[in-house]
Amino acid sequence: MAMIREILALVFLTAFLFINLVLMLMRTFGSLAGMTWRKVLRLNIPENEKRGWERLFTLLWLAIGAWAVLKLWNWSLVGLTASLFGFLAFRSGANITRTLVYGLHDQRIIEEHTDDSAVLGIIGMATKLSILLETIFVVAFALAYKALSVTLSPNGMSANTIILSLWLAGLAFGLLFGWFIARNNCGILLRNAIATVGFFATRKGKKKTEEAVKKVKKAPKKFKPKSPRLGK
Repeated sequence: MAMIREILALVFLTAFLFINLVLMLMRTFGSLAGMTWRKVLRLNIPENEKRGWERLFTLLWLAIGAWAVLKLWNWSLVGLTASLFGFLAFRSGANITRTLVYGLHDQRIIEEHTDDSAVLGIIGMATKLSILLETIFVVAFALAYKALSVTLSPNGMSANTIILSLWLAGLAFGLLFGWFIARNNCGILLRNAIATVGFFATRKGKKKTEEAVKKVKKAPKKFKPKSPRLGK
């Protein structure tokens, strides 16, 4: 039984690490692409007015994740798997609710610039996709639940209980943190999202086109030759 548990832990750990690596690369390249296009096109995207507070979010989930690793670590595949899930549990839960709040906030801000339902739908879909990617943790944890049912202390607290508690705490924290950042904030919180960058790039291009058309229309009036006066 112990050997089967170790094998299952190794399988889930390998699959989880691979999936998270792929998702991490996708997010990183997507964010870099959005940031690059935003700077190259010199887009005027309203900045997050509480950007400094984002460091608190990162520091907090890293601290809680480190505590979880110390709490769950032991020299076995099951212990290693439990430590990894514990390290990411709080962050995963917090990212789901924070992204949801950020996405709803950005949609409301963008509604002030356009009433195009198609554009708002694309931005909403991008937010849903980001949240869906975060649920990979939940699926992986559910699959590994049996393998992680290891009692850690005399009071019966298991790895599953600790990981699930951290994930639920993350959900609550992400919701509160997202609400705090979004409250009275006129900036775009997901500035590097491809859908958001695409909207502002299209808006800027449309605005420049309209200005060029206006100049062309005014040009004939400005340079129209005067009719020669008839002699008396």
